[in-house]
Amino acid sequence: MKKLFIFLMTVILTSVTAIAQDGIIKGTVVSATDGEPLIGAAVVAENGQGDATNIEGEFSLRVAPGTILKVSYLGYAMQSVAAADGMVVRLQPNENSLDEVVVTGYGTAKKLGSFVGAASVVGSAQIENTPAASFVDALQGAVPGLGIFSNTGEPASAPANINIRGYSSLEFSVTPLFILDGSPVSSAVFTSLNPNDIESITVLKDAASTAIYGSRAGNGVIVITSKKGKLGESGKVTIRASVGWSAPVESGIEMMNSQQYLKFRDDMTEAFGSPKLDGIQRDLITKYGIDTDWRDEMIKSNALTYSFEAAVRGGSEKSNYFLSLGHYDQDGLIAKSGLRRETLRASFNADVKPWLRVGFSGNLAYEKYETNSTAAQAGRFYTNGPIFQAYYALPYESPYLYSFDETGNISFGEKANWLKYSLGGQPNANFVSALNTGSTNQVTINASIFEEIRPIRGLVLRAQQSAYAYDRRASTRWNATEDYELPMGGKTNFGQYTERISGESFGRLYQFTYTNTAEYTNKIADDHEFTLLLGQESIINRTNSFGLSTEGQPSNDLMLITNGTSVKLDDLSQSISEYVVNSYFLTADYNFNERYYFNGSVRRDGCSKFAPQHRWSTFYALGLMWNAKNESFLSPITWIDALQVRANFGTAGNYSGLGDFAWHGALGTGTNYHGQPTMGLTSPSNPDLTWETIQQFSAGVNYSLFNRRLYGTVDYYIKDTKDLILDVPYSYTTGWSSNITNIGSLRNSGVDFEIGSDLYRDKDWYVGIKANFNYNHAEVVELFNGQTEYRLDDYGLVYVVGENPFQLNAVRYAGVDKRDGKCMWYDKNGNLTKVYNEEDAVNLGKAWRPSWTGGFGLNVAWKGLALRADFTWAADKYIYNWAYQQLASNLSFTQGNQSVKMLNTWTPNNPEGTMPAITEAIQGDTRYLENSSYLRMKNITVSYNLPKSWLKKVDMSDVTFRFTGRNLLTFTSDEFTGIDPEYVGNGVRLQYPNTRQYEFGVEVSF
Repeated sequence: MKKLFIFLMTVILTSVTAIAQDGIIKGTVVSATDGEPLIGAAVVAENGQGDATNIEGEFSLRVAPGTILKVSYLGYAMQSVAAADGMVVRLQPNENSLDEVVVTGYGTAKKLGSFVGAASVVGSAQIENTPAASFVDALQGAVPGLGIFSNTGEPASAPANINIRGYSSLEFSVTPLFILDGSPVSSAVFTSLNPNDIESITVLKDAASTAIYGSRAGNGVIVITSKKGKLGESGKVTIRASVGWSAPVESGIEMMNSQQYLKFRDDMTEAFGSPKLDGIQRDLITKYGIDTDWRDEMIKSNALTYSFEAAVRGGSEKSNYFLSLGHYDQDGLIAKSGLRRETLRASFNADVKPWLRVGFSGNLAYEKYETNSTAAQAGRFYTNGPIFQAYYALPYESPYLYSFDETGNISFGEKANWLKYSLGGQPNANFVSALNTGSTNQVTINASIFEEIRPIRGLVLRAQQSAYAYDRRASTRWNATEDYELPMGGKTNFGQYTERISGESFGRLYQFTYTNTAEYTNKIADDHEFTLLLGQESIINRTNSFGLSTEGQPSNDLMLITNGTSVKLDDLSQSISEYVVNSYFLTADYNFNERYYFNGSVRRDGCSKFAPQHRWSTFYALGLMWNAKNESFLSPITWIDALQVRANFGTAGNYSGLGDFAWHGALGTGTNYHGQPTMGLTSPSNPDLTWETIQQFSAGVNYSLFNRRLYGTVDYYIKDTKDLILDVPYSYTTGWSSNITNIGSLRNSGVDFEIGSDLYRDKDWYVGIKANFNYNHAEVVELFNGQTEYRLDDYGLVYVVGENPFQLNAVRYAGVDKRDGKCMWYDKNGNLTKVYNEEDAVNLGKAWRPSWTGGFGLNVAWKGLALRADFTWAADKYIYNWAYQQLASNLSFTQGNQSVKMLNTWTPNNPEGTMPAITEAIQGDTRYLENSSYLRMKNITVSYNLPKSWLKKVDMSDVTFRFTGRNLLTFTSDEFTGIDPEYVGNGVRLQYPNTRQYEFGVEVSF
């Protein structure tokens, strides 16, 4: 015992003495080819401390002289050098992509080349200057296996679908876990962050990289690291300003003009005796030449966007700081829609003592976004919505009031607020939008503080306390009017808007995260290096909301809920909810001589969303990696820069989207009994409800060849979801319709592939290309009660064991019978029939979730001029185009415009017509199923950096002028006739269109 005590005291005293001897080491990193400083090069010491070089290539670290430093920079070979004050490190251009830093959220960041799991890193160069409110836009097509699809271009809207390696759940959220500076945050944080405040984003995809997050990591993890100052860096000020505009993406819907519509109506009158246009309507077309493109009237083509921000960063020998202020303003394509955002981000880190480091990081955002209440309902063909009217309003309707003089000449006046003929007479949607307003004000805060102690060399004790909260207020105003002016004089009343309604709703979320870790790193005999990380984490999440509307407001100018005469009971709502997660975790890393790597992790999670007997669960992962390049038989082969083989297996969980009290039976109010209120069960309890568990096996290769002339990764994975949560139907005799239950399993399997090349590089030129894809196959493995299939009513989907759960189900359309213009279908047995029967619906083998996704990009730089173009694509993707059904319809063609496809309607005079006779009923068959695969130029950026020799004269370090275009080109299949092929879902209507954006910006640094 005495010997053991003496040994331990010797280790501790030696470590403390070593710490006391540490000092500030300063140095510079430059390019070996031209001597130019390398900005942002990573310098990492053996003890885990690190820094990045400033604009002069300078760095500083608190380490002892002689400490081994690993220096790396994108496009250059990593070097290991001994620390010495005033040192100059010259890097050779032979970059290995495996030197990128992977931030996992817990413990010290790792190099990609020593990371056992599958991860992708996206740096600030790709994230900055994104012409969109959300940083997620910059990730589209950038990471293999990361699927991102935007279903709308409405400001402040988050992408409708984000998934990693397929959908791990059928009825619950598939959105990954987001970690911001070490703390979990909701995906609602997307629009509250300024993309220019982000340093890097790490996408963790397999079990080895995500199991440490346990029950929340089943859908993958995305780690966001914000910008911070650098030790020893003199203050740097950066100012950015940009201005641009948005326009809708090119639509695949081609509508009739006035002359085409007139011909179509005359043809239908001749063939089928349908009503013909009256004299005034015909005159508006033939005599007065009115031909209105209502898309130009309802959807803007020059919605303004502008931003301004300023940031300052720097540090001393013992501290660093970062502060930024940002303003972003985006006008929507539709009237009364838009986003305004103000952001403040700050961070400060300081070495209080040689063994004590503390820090703070926080983001404060204020957002105000207007939503067009009628545009939001366009998906249900809301007839007063601007998107619906953009396509459906008759082209011979004028957007202006008009009158006729005695000689019959027409004259136009002010904008009209009424459409006389469309849908039998409707208010102009822009007028309705101005009449009825909706806005949301939200304040969001993300803040964390940490305390880090290094009592002995290699040991880091860290505690972090984080808060994520928002306060949201939404206001709606339904004003009244009684003065719709008819286009040719007179007024009318539209009863829906004779009652004034004022509504307010409030929502608050508070989430507190407490994380405590102990990390120990040691290296024995230069060959054996290991790291142990032990941690505990607690998360407390509380939400509450309240909503109220009152009607009978006295005036459009005094719309307060207190001024109403009665409460709208249908709009009265309140909710209070809370859940708690408590966790313990352990991870171990070991490598032998930088050749053989091992990683193991285990996490024990407890969550209050489940019954006590199922509240706790354990998740784990084991991973191995072989760094083949460091073997003696491969080291002499100079054309192999890097070669690594890895494999891992593990588990993670998913409860995202599950209600906080899902396992409980729910109570609801009932009818009064003897004048007293009653309550009763509205859903049964399920105390056996437990986590969805995702088991994943993954194997892959990282490689770099011919001095990075060729590099990339290949990964194969199998991802099984066990205890799949489904809303299982009950027998009507039970009194319940359904309840959520753990019955079923799902498998996703596929390949992630990435390849790139530095085609050419020298002192002045750089040319690089990069491409990636993911193939994912989904299959239902098991359903409830031994069933082999389960039909989702009204969704056009049928889950079948052994088949893709996302494939669509419908009756197969067989075309038009040339003899009589009637529709034909195939029955279940493949026989032709003219009788539509829903029982003939079959699984089509065509899925709304694409099997193939990917992206590719080009980077070209010559001196200060640079071009970057990024593309994203999806293939084997199908969708029901319900908009086509409505716009090529025999139901209301006399009251609304039609697709030009209707010009080829079958008539006795046009027996080759591809559209059925207008006497045929519309059915939900495969006539409206379209291939929505696409290729899109997601981003193109042209920039120019002024020569530094010019800037030194005016004491500036950097000036960049930039043009950025977003969604400028889209290519899709010939059969797609919707608004935007990027939309993901089983069916699409007339949604708020995605945007093409054009932006000009300037960035100045001092």
